[in-house]
Amino acid sequence: MALAVCVLLSAAAGGWQGWRKATVDPPAPPAVCPLIRAEVFDLLVPAHDALQAGEQNGPGMRSNYCLVKSASTKEGARASLWVSLGRYGRHEGRGPRCLDRDGLLMVINNTNHPVALGDRAVYFIAGDRETGRRINLSTCFGTYGVLVEYEATAVADTAIVESAATVAQEVLSWL
Repeated sequence: MALAVCVLLSAAAGGWQGWRKATVDPPAPPAVCPLIRAEVFDLLVPAHDALQAGEQNGPGMRSNYCLVKSASTKEGARASLWVSLGRYGRHEGRGPRCLDRDGLLMVINNTNHPVALGDRAVYFIAGDRETGRRINLSTCFGTYGVLVEYEATAVADTAIVESAATVAQEVLSWL
């Protein structure tokens, strides 16, 4: 009887570990380009090329991205906007909550600033105003993660932060 109990406990523990460590891919998130109004693209990336869309999937994660870049100008002004909408499942013992993902909301070697978006959001800014400032903004909302990378020349830090936050809010408003 004791042997049978031990076998059952071992099987249960092994089954629990197997289930906990299982990878479960989530359903695909919606395409991200249609979630952002055309006026936002036109305002943030003037004289832009066509929108480019694609997928970036990994274990326990599916995501769609949207990329738009400004056309070349004589003055050298440029801008680009990359937005990714990811949806998380189970992977390596982590649940599907975006907040449970390591490193998504914390970047090393940069100062992370909090933003009041979703469940949690942070951004950092890099680059130079003259050659191009870049903001990386990451936000979580349930099982979704939104990443915004916006780069522009001759833009003040407050404007670039507000721009990236606006794009993230556009996407979050559909979820």
